[in-house]
Amino acid sequence: MRQLTNAALAALLCAAPAAAQTLHVERTVLLMRHGVRPPTKTPALDPSLAPSAWPVWEVPDGNLTPHGAAAVTLLAAYDRRLFGPLKCADVTIYADVDQRTVATGAAYAQGIAPGCALTVGHATTPKDPIFSPAATVDSDAVKAAMEASAGGDVDDLVTADQALFDEMQKVLDPTGTGLTDEDNKVSAKTPGTLPKLKGEVADAATAAEDFLLEYLDGKPLSDVAWGRANGAKVAELLELHPLAYIVTARTLAVARVTAEPLAERIVQGLTSGTKLTVLVGHDDNQAKLGGLLGLHWSPAGYPADDVIPGGGIIFSLLADNAGHEYVTAKYQVQTMRQIRFLIGGAPEFQALAIPGCGNSTAPTACTLDAFTKMVNAL
Repeated sequence: MRQLTNAALAALLCAAPAAAQTLHVERTVLLMRHGVRPPTKTPALDPSLAPSAWPVWEVPDGNLTPHGAAAVTLLAAYDRRLFGPLKCADVTIYADVDQRTVATGAAYAQGIAPGCALTVGHATTPKDPIFSPAATVDSDAVKAAMEASAGGDVDDLVTADQALFDEMQKVLDPTGTGLTDEDNKVSAKTPGTLPKLKGEVADAATAAEDFLLEYLDGKPLSDVAWGRANGAKVAELLELHPLAYIVTARTLAVARVTAEPLAERIVQGLTSGTKLTVLVGHDDNQAKLGGLLGLHWSPAGYPADDVIPGGGIIFSLLADNAGHEYVTAKYQVQTMRQIRFLIGGAPEFQALAIPGCGNSTAPTACTLDAFTKMVNAL
């Protein structure tokens, strides 16, 4: 692919009309999710819900797989052309403290700046306050807000998609009823902490993601959902995954106390960072930021507002010849086929509206000043 000029890049990132092609990109911040990993615990679900033996992975629970790293490097190789030309000093990569996020940053570095030996920055403490800020909340008030986000009762999410929950039950245990017998519950063990979601919605979301991870990692179909789901079925069941985000991440009362530091770090990257800043976090980081800023995405082939391994939100700082500066947002994600078969090339892109800051995907709708004030006021 030929090298994109700044003007062409501005048009691509913003879906800009011809008149806006005088804009050029000054800085970019990419908030991405880590690449493909195994489940974070063994077994992934209680045996009463999924009695069959789960497939064996080649890395410890929760770690980035070699296949996942290769897919991230392919994505970064495309981004090198999208965001380039880049010098070594133009790129900053900062990751959460987990192995999968740091290793994803390293895999991205290989593709975005080969030969640069970039260092992936990360905190040395068990928790990074940018990705996992400590929060003291009114647990009862947040619980009420979480339930309201689900429509008043978490069970409403099940009722709306009952057929799909029933289908998930058949895949988990064709002869059982463990999943569909579960109660949904939002509660906090300790007063002042964020409530957690447990039950049918949470476990169905976990199962849907685990089947996706098996498929994306290139496992034979006999090892994907115990041979009970092909790619199309995995994509169908994946509709259950983002339902949990509605309650646990996108609820504004949750997002405000968990995503503000990340939003502030994005503003910092846009205003004073290197040409490209890459922040590598987790699915809930993107979902919470989406809830905080009111961002929504629905790229082809995936459920609305889902967060796929390697997927990310691109924030771009654009300027015109008079020095006026604007912020745009775009979602980027590789297709299931690209990740499973390690196919390079352009991922899926979707321009995102930024509510409260022009509420438009137009490239000059959201000024940098307005975006900064909006984040500071959250």
